[in-house]
Amino acid sequence: MGPKKGKGKEPPKPPPGVKGATGPPPKPKKPPPPPACFSPEDLANFKEMFKAHDEDNIDKVKLEAIPLMLRKLGFNPKGYEINQLFTQFLEDEYVDTVELHEWLFMIEAKMNWGDDFELAVTKAMAALSHDDEETGKADLELLREELFNWGEPLTEIEFVDWLKLATKDKTYNPEDGSFNYVKFIENMNSKDVKYIKEPINFFKLDQKTLAAMAMKKAQEEKEEQEKKDAERRAREEAKRQKMIADGLIPPD
Repeated sequence: MGPKKGKGKEPPKPPPGVKGATGPPPKPKKPPPPPACFSPEDLANFKEMFKAHDEDNIDKVKLEAIPLMLRKLGFNPKGYEINQLFTQFLEDEYVDTVELHEWLFMIEAKMNWGDDFELAVTKAMAALSHDDEETGKADLELLREELFNWGEPLTEIEFVDWLKLATKDKTYNPEDGSFNYVKFIENMNSKDVKYIKEPINFFKLDQKTLAAMAMKKAQEEKEEQEKKDAERRAREEAKRQKMIADGLIPPD
C-alpha cells in the first residue's frame, strides 16, 4: 500500500520573484546618487546629452554611442579607456546599453584620468610645422618634410590618405598650401564611425617625438644665444679698439 496523501496541507509557496509567487515582487534597485563633483549645470548638460542619444526613449543608450557622447563633451577617449569604462561600470560583458547613472560615473572617471592626448598632438603639430605663435595653421609641405623625418616617420601611403581627407574636409587649402591642423585633429577625433582607414597614426607623435623636438629646440636656442653672445662680444671689442685708436682709452 502506498503512502497516504496528506490532508489539510497546502503546497509550499514559491520564493518571491518566481512565477506563481503570492508575495510582493522585489523592489527595484535604486540608482546611486550622481557624483558630488558635478554642479547642477553639469548634470543638466550630461542628462541632456544622454536623452539626445536615448533613441528608443527607454532611459538607456547603446554602448556604441558612448565614445561619441564623450567626444561631444570635449573628451578624446582612447579605445582601451572605453573598454575600461565598460568593465568598471557595467554589470557584465553581455550588457549592450548604458543607464544614466552609469553614464555619469563614466564621465567622472574620464575626468579623473585626464585627457591631454589631443593637446599633446596639437602641440606636436605646432612644433613640427614651426607654428611658433600657435595659429593653428601650417605650411603642409613643411609639415610633410618634418613628419617624414621625425620620430616614427610617416609613410608615403599614409600621407596620401591624409591629404585626401584633409582636402575633403577642407582643412587643406591647395591654393596657398595652408593646413588647418587644429581643425583636422578635431575632425579625426569626432568621427563616430570611421569608414576609412585613419590617415595618420597620431601615436607616431608620441612622447619620444615630443621630447626629441624639445631637445632639438633647446639646442637650436642655445646655439642661437651663443651666436648672439659672440656677435655682441665682437661689437664691444671693435668699439674698444676704435676708442683706443681715437686716444679715448689707453691700450692694453
